[in-house]
Formats: sequence, structure tokens, C-alpha cells
Amino acid sequence: MSKPNLQYFWCFLLLLWTFSPFAHSAEIALDSPYLFHADAKQLPPEHFNDVTQWMGQLEEARSVSLAGGDYWMVSPVMVNSRQSHWVVDASNSIVESVDYWLLGSDGSVQTAHSGYYAPYEFLFDYGRKVRLNMGTDYWLVTRLSSRYYSSAPELAIESEEVHQLTNDRVAMAILICLGGLLFIALYNLLIYISIFDKAFLYYGLYVLTYFGGWALTFHLPAHLFNFHQLELHHLFFISLPIFNIMFYKHFLQLPSYSPRLWRLSQYLLVACILALPTSIWLLPYTAIIASVLIMLWIALAITCGNVCLMKGFAPARYFIMAFSCLLLPAVIILPGNMGITPDFIEHAEFATLLGGTVDALLLSLALANKLKLLAEERKAHIEELGIAWEKARLDGLTRVGNRYAFDEYMNSQLTFADKVVQPTALVLLNVDSLKMVNDTLGHQEGDRLLQNLVQFLQATNIAHLKIYRISGDEFVLILPANGMGTLTSSLKGLTAQFAAEGLKDCQFSFGFAINSDVAEPHEWLRCADSNLYQSRMEKRRQEYADTRAGEIVSI
Repeated sequence: MSKPNLQYFWCFLLLLWTFSPFAHSAEIALDSPYLFHADAKQLPPEHFNDVTQWMGQLEEARSVSLAGGDYWMVSPVMVNSRQSHWVVDASNSIVESVDYWLLGSDGSVQTAHSGYYAPYEFLFDYGRKVRLNMGTDYWLVTRLSSRYYSSAPELAIESEEVHQLTNDRVAMAILICLGGLLFIALYNLLIYISIFDKAFLYYGLYVLTYFGGWALTFHLPAHLFNFHQLELHHLFFISLPIFNIMFYKHFLQLPSYSPRLWRLSQYLLVACILALPTSIWLLPYTAIIASVLIMLWIALAITCGNVCLMKGFAPARYFIMAFSCLLLPAVIILPGNMGITPDFIEHAEFATLLGGTVDALLLSLALANKLKLLAEERKAHIEELGIAWEKARLDGLTRVGNRYAFDEYMNSQLTFADKVVQPTALVLLNVDSLKMVNDTLGHQEGDRLLQNLVQFLQATNIAHLKIYRISGDEFVLILPANGMGTLTSSLKGLTAQFAAEGLKDCQFSFGFAINSDVAEPHEWLRCADSNLYQSRMEKRRQEYADTRAGEIVSI
């Protein structure tokens, strides 16, 4: 096609667009842009009427290469509204340099520069304010230059009011998501410091990495600190699978449940580590590399979760739900990032961030569920230990405290002598005839004797009475000193009580000491033992005297 004919063709298209019904159906009509390759030496057209001839000199491009490059995007514009304040915006991708020229049929020329390194008029986008008048036709000429494109850039023109409102809403949602990610990351790292569970460590690092990647994607460091480092963007995204694989290794206990899937995860882990330098040295291809690795990681993670769930690991259901929320936007967006499909939704990057935030929340729920299970297991273990501890302190036959429990009690006593407020008695009670009962009647009767003795003592109803069996035939009784009268009168009739129950020839001895009379715990026990010894010696002397009296009478 000759150049004059080509010019007539572009004018015809512009005229057809101007009078089409679609063009008048909205406040502004912006046709799909014509795409051309840009040369560093090429200059934009100077006037409205020069655009068609200028486009005829350009090399047409089928699509924007994700590996980066320079492009012209040219689109006819017509305003169908009386308002004059508008915003032109190149969105849907990180672009290092964006230049706008609006050439009006009235001879007006407006220029604006934006992009990754330029100051921002609107938070998180490359929008620039322009003035458009109703009844005037325009050509929007845009030059894009970037070392890579995360997806195909899109041009849009909106009224300033609508763009500001939309931008504010999206910015608020982005900040909420980023704030939530930062909070979740720090919270789980603090939990790790408390319990040293590596699942919380790697999960906290995973979410922190996710936060860093999206903060750079939405230019938060550039807005706040004027920090621009394009090479770092995908370094964070390639690191995501690394920390997440280490997380689900510990969370899902993957080496135990599925060694084969753990080996596959290790291969992917090594691939991600090897791919980290590409963020710097292969910047034009790093978005594609990151997209491929992330797709493999999500697919592998969901497979691992399902396998562990089928093998009985209940918290894996939250893990699967979390990655399903990440999978949905990934399936829609990542193929576009790899150039396989066009972008299906507006604000694709925000949709991915939102899916990742929901993923982080659900994974937090999975960790909380794991904490709950651990707490339940710990509680059950503590209860088992408590039961075992109680059993270890009880005498198996009589179900009263044993020697260990008695030693615990003695070690806990700190007040003696003049420090005592309420005097307490320690009574040593010895079953003198236990060996004879075992030898003559059998151990079963000896056991019954001890059990009956404990029941008898418990039936005395002395307040705060503690009973310990500290050896085979010896008991310790702890009671308030004012209860000694009741206990002494009960013990004096003990032999007759047992004889009435068929246990004849049962002999008992006891000795006691008051804690207000001694200065140390061992003196308390020794004093009671000395008293017991004296009691037994008196009983033996009495038995000997009775025996001698009987012999004299018989003579």
C-alpha cells in the first residue's frame, strides 16, 4: 500500500470510529491501540494531522514482548462528555518509562512523562492528568520502554474523579493486604521465638518475602523512600517457593508422609535457588522464569497437601484451601505473565495480591489448628503425667501417700519452734505384729490388716489428717496437735478393735512429736521415732513383767 493510500486508510478508520455508535455510548471513546516497534532515534509526531503519515513509517508489532523492549502505542480518542479533566494511564505491568503525547485536532499538544522511576501523581499507577475537550478529536501516542514486562501493558483514559476514586479504593485495599501480610509474618516469627517450631519460622519468612515482593511491585519503597531497584522484584517471588517448601516440609511432616514428594520438593527447591541470580543477570526473562517456578510450586504444594490429608494429617485441609485461593488467580494470571494467554481480568496484580493474602490467612489458620492439636496433645500428656505423678506418690496397697510423698511434705515444711502458729503433730505408727501375721496367716491377711488399719484411721474424722505409709509396717500421721487426744484414745483401743474383726494378736506402737518443740524437719521425725522406741520398750517391759508374774503365780 502506497503512503498516500495508507494515510487515507488511517483517516477513514478515525472517521469511522468517530461516528460509530460504540464511540458515543460512553463518556470517552478509546480504541484498541495500534502497536509498533520503537527506535531510540524515532521522535513522536508534532501535530494531529501528522500522526497517520508518521505511523506509516513505523514497524508494526504483533504484541509486546515480555522480555522487554521499546514500543509505540497509538490510539484515537474522542470525548463524549463536557467535563475536561481526565487521566491517561498505562497499567497492568511494571514499565520503566512511559511517555504520553495527546495531539488534538484543534492544534493542542499535551505531553507527560511517567514510569517506574518518575514521580507519581496517583498511588500505585502511572496515571497523568490531561485536559480533553468535547468535540475535539485526539490521537493518544504512548511510548513504552522497559527491560521486561510482567504482562501486556494496557492504556486507559478515565475522568479524573472516577480515576481518583478507583485508585483510592484499590490503594486502600492494597495497603490493607500488605499490612495484613506484614502482621501475619511478624506474628508467626514471634511465635517461633516462643516455641521454636520451624514451621512458624519458615512460614513467617515466606509471608515476609511475599510482602516484600508485592511492596516492590506496587512501588511502595519508591513512594515512601524513593528506592528503585527493579532487579529485586522477582528475587522475592522466586524466593517464595524456597521458604514455602521448607514450611510445608515441617508443617505437613512431608518426609514421613511422602518421601517421594519430599524429593520432588527438594528438586524444585534447588531449581529456585539456582534461579535466584536470574533476577539480576537475566532481568528480561526473570518474570517468565518466576511464573514457571511458581506454577510448579503451587501444583506440587496442593498435591503434597492432598496426599498428607489422605494419609490422616487433618490440618492439611486448611493447607489445601489456602493454596486453592492462590491457585485461582494464578491460573488466570500466570499464563498471561508467560505470554501464553491474554489477561482476562482488570487489576490482575491486585487480584493476585488478594489471593496471596487469603492464602496467608488460611495458612495461619492451618498453623493455628496445628497449635490447637499440639495444645490438646500437651494437655493430654500433662494429664497423663499428673496421673502418673499421683500414682508415684501413692502406696499401691493402702492408697495413701508413700515415702516419696512424705519426703515431699517434709521438704515443704519451713516453720518450726517459735515460728509455728498452729502446732502440728507427727505420729509414727508401727504395726508390730505384721511379720507374725504374714508368717502364720499369710500375706493376704497381712495386706488386709494394713488396709483395715488405714480405714480405721480415716474413720476417726480428725480434721486435716494426712496418712503416709513409709515402710512395710510403719505409717506416719500428720494432724493438728489439738487432735492428738482423739487419736491417742482411738489407738489405745486399736488392738481390741482388730481382735473383734478376727485379726488376733495384733500389736501396735506409736510415738509422736510436735513441730513447735523442734527446730528442723529431721529433728521432728527423729523425736517421734525416739518416742516410738520408748513406747515399744515400755510395752516390752510390761509384757515381760506380766510374763514373770504369771510364772510366779503358777509356781
